[in-house]
Amino acid sequence: MPGRRQMNPTEPQPKPEVICRCSGTTTAQIQRQIDQGVTDLDAISQATGVCSGCGGCEAEVLAFLAGCVGGAG
Repeated sequence: MPGRRQMNPTEPQPKPEVICRCSGTTTAQIQRQIDQGVTDLDAISQATGVCSGCGGCEAEVLAFLAGCVGGAG
């Protein structure tokens, strides 16, 4: 399609806005917790509700944390 940019698999992809559909938690909310020094998954879950529903977002949240702080717990 003209005007439509092809995705390059080697380019960093934009982070999803909503990372947890159960709680509606966004990557920005998690980033705010990280900026305040909270890097533990359990503490972020308590603060935002992420990973407290079905658990389907846990791998994505851990990957987001690893990308932001170099590791997750």
